[in-house]
Amino acid sequence: MKIKLNDKTYETAEGTTLERFMQELGMPLQGIAVAIDYEVIPKGQWCETVLEDKMELMMIHAVSGG
Repeated sequence: MKIKLNDKTYETAEGTTLERFMQELGMPLQGIAVAIDYEVIPKGQWCETVLEDKMELMMIHAVSGG
């Protein structure tokens, strides 16, 4: 299935969770937030959030400083 992350399309298997998808891409699991349809998914729910074909995700990097 195809998943769009920050306007780039990726292929992943049916039934892939958000956590597994991020691991497949080699993304750090700390210091980022992910939103699906503009709703941030709490990190504790990544392992139970199953992605669906043609979903659009947005990854946001946390930055420190001011």
